[in-house]
Amino acid sequence: MKEKFDVIIVGLGASGGIIAEQLTAAGVRVLGLEKGADYTQDDFAVKQDELRYYQRGAIVSGGTVDPVTWRADNKSVARLFPWSAGVLGSDEPLYGMPAIGVGGGTLHWAGAAYRFREADFRMRSAIAERFGESSLPEGSTVADWPISYADLEPYYEKAEWEQGYSGSAGNIKGQFAPGTNPFDPPRNRDFPMPPVQQCPGDVPWVAATERLGMHPFRQPLAMNSVEYKGRPACVNCGFCHGYPCHVAARSSTHVTSVPAAKLTGNLDLRPHSRVIQVNRTPDGKRVIGVTYVDSADETHEVEAPIVILSAYALENARLMLVSGITGRGQVGANFMTHNFGWFASILPEATNPFLGTFNASSAIDDFTSEMVPDNDLGVLWGSPVISVTGDLQPIEAFHLMNPGVQKYGLEFKHWMRDNYTHMHRMYSQTTNFPYPRHYVDLDPSIKDRLGVPAIRITHEWEDHDANSVELFGGIKRRIAQEMGAKETWMDSSRPPYHLSTHDVGVHRMGYDPETSVTDPFGAVHDIDGLYAVGGGSFVSYGGYNPTETIQALAYLSAEHLLERWGCAVGLGTRTPENERHVL
Repeated sequence: MKEKFDVIIVGLGASGGIIAEQLTAAGVRVLGLEKGADYTQDDFAVKQDELRYYQRGAIVSGGTVDPVTWRADNKSVARLFPWSAGVLGSDEPLYGMPAIGVGGGTLHWAGAAYRFREADFRMRSAIAERFGESSLPEGSTVADWPISYADLEPYYEKAEWEQGYSGSAGNIKGQFAPGTNPFDPPRNRDFPMPPVQQCPGDVPWVAATERLGMHPFRQPLAMNSVEYKGRPACVNCGFCHGYPCHVAARSSTHVTSVPAAKLTGNLDLRPHSRVIQVNRTPDGKRVIGVTYVDSADETHEVEAPIVILSAYALENARLMLVSGITGRGQVGANFMTHNFGWFASILPEATNPFLGTFNASSAIDDFTSEMVPDNDLGVLWGSPVISVTGDLQPIEAFHLMNPGVQKYGLEFKHWMRDNYTHMHRMYSQTTNFPYPRHYVDLDPSIKDRLGVPAIRITHEWEDHDANSVELFGGIKRRIAQEMGAKETWMDSSRPPYHLSTHDVGVHRMGYDPETSVTDPFGAVHDIDGLYAVGGGSFVSYGGYNPTETIQALAYLSAEHLLERWGCAVGLGTRTPENERHVL
């Protein structure tokens, strides 16, 4: 007899962990299937190991386990990643699939916790209003979201307070405090914790941007600056993005939501369990469960009237495609990612970049979203400019060093000796518009060890992408010059990566099944009981990190499930009264 559950959740990361917590607290019997390990803090007691985590990717999905291929267009032959993410190439987590294990990408993220602004939810309309309808990118499928910032604001707040975010909010009910972000969207209350300790390299950056008339503010982070909910404050160890947190100061669902779900007794969590298929009724209209392979390579079928795909966006798309779920051609479409435009400087004063967390620093929003400066490059959407001052270890510094310097011998040794402790970095996250030519599908020849086809990315940087990097590179250069930088260099505007752990859009939300895969709550059109939640739901993509919006959407989806299916008293049968919930 097949095991039966109320809900099956596939992937216990940023989305799945939250949904598991919310449903189990309401008495729902949840089976959580996670392809990685269920780590304990003892596993991360000693984690300051660049070779293990940065170079060899101990907690990320390597290409030998979860192969991903890439090609520039549909006339090219795809090749396996990782491509060069540095001079030597590595499994550095920023340019690959996120972590495998309970917590998902939140096991190793840098913790940048930004809300999208109001205009980010209505990008198409905002561009047309600013530049005219004729300015919209030809052939792009950019569109407005079916929900607004106001719809999501309560769930942003819930993520900040439940998961534990630190920062200093700008717009609290229309009131702005000095030194906060004057371009902040409105919110009901401040963060539960003040900003984390500022790294030394951020001090000259803040002074320089202020002299230039900009408005720096301390970045919001999913990081404890003080003890919060029994977890300690950040200890500024300097091993953050790409690494687990050895004191559990960073907000990760493996230390926040999943332990709470376990305590209810309603979560059956099965690590090292890879889902290989979503199962449906013979007519394909209703989900009935999934098939997964356990750590002993034994295959199991489990049943539930609700299946929630809350793995990484690309993995959600792959699971739907291998299960024959194409969403009228929309599954895998509208792929978007971020181009970071990395800019590095050598400053006169010591920055000590080996101290503190990745974003223990400031940012400016003066040129973000619809506030993009007038320009002759045709750039239609802006980005924050972000100061990076900590969390730079020696091997990563080697990969990021000035490309004009010899990387061996006495010249290399002298450069590292004199400059490593003076390095400062900046980045932006420029908009990548969706096009029909940017998509993911199944690779026809490359498979994983279980015989499941690899995901194939078809994407190339557009002129708008490259021009955005150049435009914001000029802003970064002005800031660096104002800081008195002795050396500066910037990444290519068409970088070699096409995968950034910020990949979104491949199961777009909307109300029209012809142009979207799910509704705003993640319910897959035309398949009763199947949900796909996460960054794949994004309709457009501005310049902010995706995770806080992903977590807000998870809280929204969980609330919808509880209301629609009567989860407070067990799932039961749907009725016309709870069949549809409208924002």
